[in-house]
Formats: sequence, C-alpha cells, structure tokens
Amino acid sequence: MAEANGAVIFSADRLQLSIGIQKLLDDAAISVHANEKIGLVGRNGCGKSSFLKILASVGELDEGNIIFRNNIKIGYLPQEFAIDETKTIYENIESGAAEMVALLAEYENNDTITDVRHHEIEQILNNCNGWDLNNQIEQLVVNLKIPDVSRPAKELSGGEKRRVALAKTLIGKPDLLLLDEPTNHLDTESIEWLEGYLNNTAKCCIIITHDRYFLDRVCNRIVELSFGQFYSYDGNYSDFMIQKAEREHALDRQHERREKFLRAEIEWVRKSPKARTARNQGRLKKFFEVAAEKAPPKDYDVQLVIPEASKLGNKIVNLENVSIMRGEKQLLKDFSYEFEKGCKIGIVGPNGCGKTTLLSLITGNLAANDGTVFVADTVEFNYIDQQRVQLNNELTVFEEIGEGNDYVEVGNHKVSVWTYLKRFLFTDERIKTMVGYLSGGERARLALAKIIKKGGNFLILDEPTNDLDLSTLRMLEEALVEYTGCLIIVSHDRYFLNRICDSIIAFEGDENPIFEVGNYDYYKEKFDRRQKNKLAQIQAKQAQKTSQSVKNNANNDKNDGKKVRKLKWKEERELESIEEEILLKEDRVSEIEELFSMTDFFEKYGDSVADLQSELTTLNSEIEGMYSRWEFLESIKNGEVFED
Repeated sequence: MAEANGAVIFSADRLQLSIGIQKLLDDAAISVHANEKIGLVGRNGCGKSSFLKILASVGELDEGNIIFRNNIKIGYLPQEFAIDETKTIYENIESGAAEMVALLAEYENNDTITDVRHHEIEQILNNCNGWDLNNQIEQLVVNLKIPDVSRPAKELSGGEKRRVALAKTLIGKPDLLLLDEPTNHLDTESIEWLEGYLNNTAKCCIIITHDRYFLDRVCNRIVELSFGQFYSYDGNYSDFMIQKAEREHALDRQHERREKFLRAEIEWVRKSPKARTARNQGRLKKFFEVAAEKAPPKDYDVQLVIPEASKLGNKIVNLENVSIMRGEKQLLKDFSYEFEKGCKIGIVGPNGCGKTTLLSLITGNLAANDGTVFVADTVEFNYIDQQRVQLNNELTVFEEIGEGNDYVEVGNHKVSVWTYLKRFLFTDERIKTMVGYLSGGERARLALAKIIKKGGNFLILDEPTNDLDLSTLRMLEEALVEYTGCLIIVSHDRYFLNRICDSIIAFEGDENPIFEVGNYDYYKEKFDRRQKNKLAQIQAKQAQKTSQSVKNNANNDKNDGKKVRKLKWKEERELESIEEEILLKEDRVSEIEELFSMTDFFEKYGDSVADLQSELTTLNSEIEGMYSRWEFLESIKNGEVFED
C-alpha cells in the first residue's frame, strides 16, 4: 500500500496514551502515506480525537514515537475550535493562510529582498497558487455558505463559526489535513461540495466523521481504533464493513479452536495420571501457554429500545394555510400539510431555510402569523432539539438518569438505572463518573438515554446524528425503523435519511417546501432532474432568441466557410416524435408516483415495490437521455450546428 500511495507522511509506533484507567492507545502503530484519504473510525471515547490532537501537537503521548516527513505543514479542524472574535470573518479565514500572506507582503517589498529570495518566493507561491488567495477565499465563502465576510466574527452563530473555522483550515493548503467532524453544521449541498474538494486535492487527509456517505465517497482507506490498536482496511466505508466482518469471523473461528483445544486438554489432565510425568511436561506447557492467551476483545452494541408508541387517532397534526415570517424573510406562505399515522418524514434544506422553525410550529413552541395548526389530544411529542437536553455536570451519570430513583420507567416497564445505562455501554466505573468528565461521545449517548426513556408517539429529531459514533447510529436506525409512531427527522446525514424515511419534505428556495414520497436518494434524483429541466428551458429560450441571427450569418467569414448542418430525414421524423415519447414516459412516471403517494399503497402494491422502483429509475434515466437528444436535434434545426 505504501508504494501505491506515495511517500510516507508520518509513521508512529509504540504509542501509549491513557486517561485514568482507560487505555486509548496501547502499544499502537500506524503509517500514513501521501495522497491517502483516511477515515478514522471507532467508538465514542476510544481516542480518535485525542490521536488527532497529538498529530496536531496540541496533545501529548504518554510514550511512543511519531516521525513526520521534513517540513510538513499540518492543518487541523478540532471538534472544539476557536476563532478570533475581535476580527472580521474574512480576517479569520485569511489567518489560515498566514504564511502565504507573509510571502506576498515580502514579495511586494522589492527593496529589501535579494533576487534569489525573490525567485524562491515566486516558486513557493506558484506551487500553492498563492497569487490567487482572495479568489480562493471567496470560493470557500460561497461554497460553505458563510455570511458577509466583513461582519465581526462575534456576531456569528455556533454553526456559522464552525464553517469559518473549516474555511480557515482549508485555505492554508496543508500537506496533512486533520478534520474532526467536518460535516457538522453543513447542509447537504456544502457537504457534497466538500466531498468534491477533498477528492480533487492531492493532499493527505485523516477524517473523523459519522457521515457514511462521506466516508464512502472520499476515503480510500479506513483505519479503526479499537481497544488501543489501529486496524487498517483498504477501500471506503462499505469495503471496511465487509473486511471487518471477515476479520472478526476469522478471530471467532480461531477463538473457537482455542476453546476446543483447552476443553480437550483439561479433560486429558483430569483423567490421565500420565499428564504429570516428565515426558508430558511439554504438552502441559503448551496447554498453559494457550490458556494464558487473551480472547479477542469484543465490541458490544448499544441496546437501544424506544418505548412502544401509544395509539393515535385518524387526525394527528394538520397544518392549514400556515404563513410565518422571520424578520423580513417569508419562511412559509399558505403552507398546508397533513401528517398521517406511522409516517417517517425527513426534512431537508439549506441552513436557515426554516426547518427548525417548522418543527417549532408543529410542537406549538412558535405561533404562525396566519393559518391554523391542529394537534390531536392523543399526540405526545418527544422533541430532541439541536442542543439536546441540558446535562448537569455536577451529577454522576447514575444521578442524571435516575433523577433520585433507582429505577427508570421505559414505556410500561421498570428497569434499574444500572441496567438501563449498561444498555448504552456505560461501564460500572463510568456510571459513577461525574457528567462533567465524560467525553463528547459519552455525553451524546447519555443525552440519548435521557430522551429515549420519555417515549411519546410523535418523535421529532433535529440533527440526531451529531456526535454519535457509527455503531450507535446503526442501533438508533434499527430502533427508528421498528418505531410505530410518527417520526420527523431533520438531518444532513443522507445515509440516515435513506435508511429510515419513507418521504421527504424539502426546502428548495424561496417557495414553500415540497413533498416527495420515497427516500432521500429518490428525492435527490427528482431534484436534479427538475434543475436540469429548468436549465434546459432557459437554454432553449436563449437559443430561440439567437437562432435567427445564427441562420443569417451561417455562411459568413466568421464560420470559416462551413455550411450549416441540416437535419436528415430520419432525424426530422425523430424530432417530430420525441416530444410525444417524452410526454408518454413522464405520464407513466406520474402514475407510479401517484401510486407511491396512496395511503394504502403498501397494502395494495407491497409485493411490487421493487419492480415499480426499478421501472421508475429506468424511466427517469431514459427521459434524461431523450431530453439531451431533443436539445441536440433542436440545435441542428435552429442552425447552430455546422458540418465538419
């Protein structure tokens, strides 16, 4: 792998790091090479963030060696970052490229530098494209949707500050990029841009993220930190899951053979006096050596069970002609929607578009300017907001969950606090630990445990995946799939939405949100098609305006004597029929989509879901190709294509 991926960026061995009695790194070793995009995965609290801090020289090892390539430049985005609130947004971002700024200033001061130094600076700035620094900052600001860069940084929200910190990290063009949860507070469009940005850079990256699509699309190597050791897997996250399962299966088989050997040898020792003779001492020695071997460490998953939802009536929550303003911005206008029993809805859209406002409207925490919000008496909301619940740092984990009791009520059942917390992977020692000493991941698990026990029949989750590790996310997904109440999820985690949601409410711009039946991928496919059709319409109008002038000048000198390409007889017949064919296929798409939107769809067409989805995908692909062909034939007809 080293040869394929280039020179060594750093190598580390005999790494030791402990926090209290917990060993985060236990004689661990790892090497990283140029051009690698590494996803660092592992359970919350296993030491991933601590390891990045050590690489960034803001944390220290207990023991061990890390040898970096000479003159390496490291960029680091921590989970808990700091920006200078005395500076503007632009000044904060620019400070990430302080070296380039200093070189530009030195280069411009020709009076004080030698010709050799002048040439040296030119080479450095050429290599990092430093001449175009202002434009690069502008591109980051646009793509990360950072507000007016002239504003003071102190006016920003937490999410906006994080996007500024990410831009500051990227602008420095480091050789080794360390990103700890870079997708937090980014909307889907910005996440997809960041995926493209990292894929197009030749720099080495180590990324901690719970976004499985991000890991799949960016990473070419996954490194798992488990029980103090690094385990490396070539490929993306999907490849990692397969290879990990194979490794664990091989370890289980090895452990089974060990156990079988020990049982047989114990039986021999018990039954045979010969076992104690001198010539059998070698066999006894082998037995004791195998018995002393440690069994492979096992990861255990959170046992996450959401209390059963109480019954809901036919009417649940209805929004009727709702309008709401935030300042001078219209977030909703005459918007109506009826939530149905058992719905699992994902809400998507850019930051600040009104997603959280819609949730507050539904739960009654915010009043509409116009329209009505009906909530049935049977509805019991359980709303997990972006800030999660407030945890008391002065209490122990046991006290925080028990609230003065030894038992918690989970739905209709009583469970001891100790048992309940062990379901969320808290050990005896951590249960007695003060909340203030927990890691970020442990706090997320504790908050989840505190919220889940409340139950409810209408769950609303606002960015629930932040700070949860991948194994806990999988368990949360399983629990939500089985949940029988109503569910609304606001999330930028595309994998999470695909796994759970059966429909999407999407904020796409200034208009009211739209409703689409299906998961996130199906919504995104339709969104892309709508955007392409809009673009085609704009291009067609532009072509229509200019077609006459193109025809009039087809044979002038500007065309170098080339003749305008004419439609052939077959192409004319194809153009005459292609619009009708597109309409027929789009009608069939509409028919299938109407079937999906039927309240009794699964009852009537449950056995045909896969076939209908496959037909829909095929039709959309064919329509897209036919639109491209239609545009080409139209361009010939309008005299815009010339013969070779």
